[in-house]
Amino acid sequence: MDSVFLNKAAAAGLLSIAVAWICSAVASGFVPANVPVKPAFSVPGAENVSIAPYMAHADADRGEELARQICSSCHALVSAAADGVGPNLASVAGRPIATAAGYAYSSALLAQKEHVWSDQALSDWLTSPARFAPGTRMSFVGISSPEQRADIIAYLHRLAE
Repeated sequence: MDSVFLNKAAAAGLLSIAVAWICSAVASGFVPANVPVKPAFSVPGAENVSIAPYMAHADADRGEELARQICSSCHALVSAAADGVGPNLASVAGRPIATAAGYAYSSALLAQKEHVWSDQALSDWLTSPARFAPGTRMSFVGISSPEQRADIIAYLHRLAE
C-alpha cells in the first residue's frame, strides 16, 4: 500500500466521524431529550383503577387457574416451595413489599419496602409492574382486565390461609 491510499483512508475515516458527530449535534437540537409532563396517549386498560368493587365479585377458583397459567412459570404458589425466578407468592397478600426471606429483590422493589401488598397495590402491580416499580426485573407486561386481577388477588388471599 502506498502513502496516498493510507492518507485517503484516514481522511475518509475522520470525515465520517465528523459527519456523524455533526448529524448527532443537529438532531439533538431538534429532538428534546426530556420526557413530556403528560403522555401523548394512554393505552386503554392500563390505568390504575380501584380494585375494591371488583373484589366483591372475585372468584378465587378462577384466580387459581389464571395464576397457574400466568404466574406459576416464574413464581412458586405453595408455601413450602423454593423461590423460582420470582419470589414465592404464598402469603404475599398483606405482607410488606420486598420482604420474602432469602429472595434478592431489585432496587426498584426495595424502594417500595415501606408499603404493603394491599389489594390495591397488588392490582396496580398486576396492571403494569414496570409502571408500579420502574426498573423492576420482572418482564411481565401486565393484566388489563380488573376482573382477572381481582380473581388472582382473591386466590393470593387463599394462599395466605
